[in-house]
Amino acid sequence: MDFRGQVAFITGGASGIGRGMAEAFLGAGIKVAIADVDDSSLAQAAASLQSHGPVLPLTLNVADRAQWDQATAQAEQLLGPIDILCNNAGVAGLTRPVEEIPIAEWRWLTDINLYGVVHGLQCSIPRMKSRNRGHIVNTSSIGGLVPLPRFAEYMASKHAVVGLSGAARAELAAFGIGVSVLCPGAVRTSLGETTIRQRPARAGLAAARGDTVKAQAWRYIEPVEVGRIVLKGIAANQHFIFTHTENRAEVEAQFAAMRAGFEAISA
Repeated sequence: MDFRGQVAFITGGASGIGRGMAEAFLGAGIKVAIADVDDSSLAQAAASLQSHGPVLPLTLNVADRAQWDQATAQAEQLLGPIDILCNNAGVAGLTRPVEEIPIAEWRWLTDINLYGVVHGLQCSIPRMKSRNRGHIVNTSSIGGLVPLPRFAEYMASKHAVVGLSGAARAELAAFGIGVSVLCPGAVRTSLGETTIRQRPARAGLAAARGDTVKAQAWRYIEPVEVGRIVLKGIAANQHFIFTHTENRAEVEAQFAAMRAGFEAISA
């Protein structure tokens, strides 16, 4: 697929996977709007990305639908109609047993990780339908398919994004709009730090994440590599986009457990 001249809107674009996607997209000739809630990081990212191509920084809290409408209109006014929407913004969960996570924390994370995606879809789908074209990439996680203990709120939000993406894909195919769900494995990002800046009560996440990265450094890939993988996934209209072949065994184990449930009732 020749992406030159297309327009992409990427949330969480100031750092991590969002910034990596922006760099890869710009390299493919795509005009990019990066949206983020962190103005300082947004300005720094825009400055560093300018050498790769046209980039528009936009302030956006994805949990606020009114801000979505404003940012999308601004992007389309300055760059043109959005061809690719990447609902990528997200925050990290608390590493606690499910019964110890305060309801207020569940709601805060879900407003961003799930409802942020819903707002993006509801804001952008009518625009794409009017043109009978477009592609949407919703960032979940390998944790959206494989449950991990002590990450219940995060896992719940990412499983929801997988289901939401599947429903949207089935609904939008007739309108020439593709939908993919990105389920990345280990990626070298600052998710812990960016989460704490928004929610200081989650202090400790960055240190815990840093320890994990050091212990398993060989597994972590750079965000721009994820961006290149996403471009290939869009070109092929993949339903699922993965980043690590080693996650296949974990996903297959999950489906084996489902198969066992069907076999149990057959017996």
